Amino acid sequence: MFKTGIKFIAAAILGMAAGLAAAAYPERAITMITPFPAGGATDGLARTLAEHMAKTLGQSVVVENRAGAATTIGASHVSRATPDGYTILLATNSTLVTNRFLFKNLTYDPDAFAPIGMIGIGPMVLLSTKKDQFKSLADVVKAAKAQPGTLSIASFGAGTSSHLAAEYFQQLADIKLLHVPFKGSTQALPQLINGDVDLFFDMVSTGMPQVDAGKVDVQAITSKDRMSTLPKLATVSESGYPGFEMTAWFTLVAPPGTPQAATRVLGDALRAALNDEAVRKRMLVMGIEPSDGSPEALTAQIKQEIPIIQSLVKRANIAVQ
Repeated sequence: MFKTGIKFIAAAILGMAAGLAAAAYPERAITMITPFPAGGATDGLARTLAEHMAKTLGQSVVVENRAGAATTIGASHVSRATPDGYTILLATNSTLVTNRFLFKNLTYDPDAFAPIGMIGIGPMVLLSTKKDQFKSLADVVKAAKAQPGTLSIASFGAGTSSHLAAEYFQQLADIKLLHVPFKGSTQALPQLINGDVDLFFDMVSTGMPQVDAGKVDVQAITSKDRMSTLPKLATVSESGYPGFEMTAWFTLVAPPGTPQAATRVLGDALRAALNDEAVRKRMLVMGIEPSDGSPEALTAQIKQEIPIIQSLVKRANIAVQ
């Protein structure tokens, strides 16, 4: 009878395993959390990917915005979500690298997320308000030196790539600017247009349309080399500050403990999106160079960037929160 009981339990376990293996993933909608407000560059990227991934997955991918606190609100939410593959995070370098050096009590572990794949990397553009009538980066630096700590610069938020670009530029140019953090580009841009702030490192996709509309001026781009889509726009590096390079990068991750079976399916859907010509064109227009979508690319990016950002945060004396 004892042996019969063991056989029954073993059969039950095998039956459960077979049932799980047979279960189709995904069976319902997936929520993609983006840690920035609706209407910004990250939100636009999320919706572009979600649309294509939904076709591959055969289920809706719903974008949900949870903005604020240098992406920690959205990241913390996903870190606590059920690890079943139905909640994922569009994370940035702020989320996975910078925040570990800015928060004494970070509300999530940046190394614990289950990687899905690297999305892409994009530079920023240095914008200035029309009121200042700056014609070049040299004009910006001249004004900043004449009024130390008075000229203001907006950012996506404390510790974001936009903020770090501002800090790095101040170090190289030996100037002091007044940092004004916002929750994202959609909040910062109106202030720049109104002349309430003087400068702003913004993503190409949200900043350049305002330049084209004549509402703000652009002074330089933060990439190492000029962008093929903006060949006339000089880099910060070639404008007198050699070596300057600051980019924002984007990736998909899942809650800690998410099964590899789920992250593989999600990764395949991400790579299918990144290989789609229409998606790639939209990303390039946004100023984001598509990656290969692999988790290995994400791991390499994090490893490469940690010592660089740690040094920058220390040299910039950015206050730990």
